Amino acid sequence: MLNYRKIAGNLTSYKRDLLWSVHRANKSHDTPVGADIKNEMEELGRNTAGGQFYPRLNELAEDDFIKKNDHPEDPRGFTAELSKKGKATLTELALRTVESLEIEIPNCALPNTGMRTGSRGGV
Repeated sequence: MLNYRKIAGNLTSYKRDLLWSVHRANKSHDTPVGADIKNEMEELGRNTAGGQFYPRLNELAEDDFIKKNDHPEDPRGFTAELSKKGKATLTELALRTVESLEIEIPNCALPNTGMRTGSRGGV
């Protein structure tokens, strides 16, 4: 079983924000493209102009955190979504935040990802 706590801890802050941005773009767009993810990164206060955005996004795809697919209507574009590993890692990041803020959450509110349980939960 993968140790998502360790995996999440080893991601750079830029890649963590990219995971959040992919998630947010998929929540707010039917078919999110790279520009939508880029806009989400900019809303998080991240610089996307320095040539870091696409290489880091591609690294996340190569490491199976996200799935990139050809855009169904634009041959030059792509869509992206979180993979199972990406979702579990993003959940771990959320749990780490909850723990650091000492927030109590019920276990039933946690996603069922097969990873650790009881993070300040059990209420």
